[in-house]
Amino acid sequence: MMGFFLCTFVAYTFINAMKYYKQTLYILCGLLLTTVGLLVYSLYLSGVENQGKDKMTAEMLLKDAATAWVSQELEQQRIPFYSAGGNNEEKISKRRIVTATGPLIVEIDSVKETKRLLSSDFLASMARYLLMSGVSSIDGLNEQWQKKLNASLPHYYSAFEFIPQMSNNEENLKQTLAGNQAFCLPENKLGDYYLDNMYFLEVKAYLSAPSVWWCADWRRMDIVLYIGGLILGICILAFLLIYNRDRIPNNKVDVLPSAVLLQYDDFLSTDKIVSEDEVVCSLGNAKYQLREILFNEKEMTITYKGQMKQCSKQPYKLLSAFIHAKDHFLSDGRIAEICDWNLDDIGLEGKRKTAISKLRRLLESDNSRVNIVRMRNEKDEVGFVLLLTK
Repeated sequence: MMGFFLCTFVAYTFINAMKYYKQTLYILCGLLLTTVGLLVYSLYLSGVENQGKDKMTAEMLLKDAATAWVSQELEQQRIPFYSAGGNNEEKISKRRIVTATGPLIVEIDSVKETKRLLSSDFLASMARYLLMSGVSSIDGLNEQWQKKLNASLPHYYSAFEFIPQMSNNEENLKQTLAGNQAFCLPENKLGDYYLDNMYFLEVKAYLSAPSVWWCADWRRMDIVLYIGGLILGICILAFLLIYNRDRIPNNKVDVLPSAVLLQYDDFLSTDKIVSEDEVVCSLGNAKYQLREILFNEKEMTITYKGQMKQCSKQPYKLLSAFIHAKDHFLSDGRIAEICDWNLDDIGLEGKRKTAISKLRRLLESDNSRVNIVRMRNEKDEVGFVLLLTK
């Protein structure tokens, strides 16, 4: 669907660009801005979506890191251990441990169970032993997690806040931070987790993620299409601007210093203009002589210095109208009528300039001295007049 839209737009642009130049530019610029907006929106959505997936991956890496950390610490202490994997199939509602101050009993919480980093009850009890005995610290867990993040999720950084909650909390079990404290911000919080099966050793995990633009998937099909459409639109816009500049320098029609609006009396008195009776000489059979230019109205051709050129429709209609008009003058309104333009069109002035420029190129006004000049006639009408200059 997107490909069909692009092909249709390209075809429309090349066919109508020169006829409706300004309108085409407005439409093209509008489409380019719309495409940029859609591209930015799609990149943002892709980045947010990928960040969510990466956080889920980071949580799985955290649980793997916890298992690896406890196993590594037990091996270093030469403590024999085993990992049974999960809990017994027998469903229990309470857990009980015995400490120096007496037994401790906790209710099993289904929500907290999903936040346990160690599924094995044995490894969970060993983690409690390692931390309570002071043999290990939470920094080791953070280092393990960061190694796994570096391997799977580059540019993600971890930090921990360790919060022991035992009622008979020992002196060496205090609330501590692991990793870069600058990452311990609410917006970076990944979640609350538990290292033991009694929910006494709580850790708040923080994950610093790169920006959504970094996380965006630039290979997604919709993003690739928007980028392709944007490049194509820019190329078309550049082509139109270069092509129009070559055809109409500076988009102006003042081959003569016609920016100055001549009055009717000035036009009659200037010594650079030949008498209006000598502008057009009728040769009969719909042929007209304008100095060295021979205009064949019937054949729609112009011959200048032995070279014949076929007139396109719009310049032909204007030249014929200038020849037959009184004093060879056409008002702005008359030109719009001849060219079938809507007088309410906001781009009417640009169309008029373009049409007069095409007619001047057809007449080769710089060399033939057969020119079209902007002026105001005796009826105070603004338009253009066909004349000969020296």
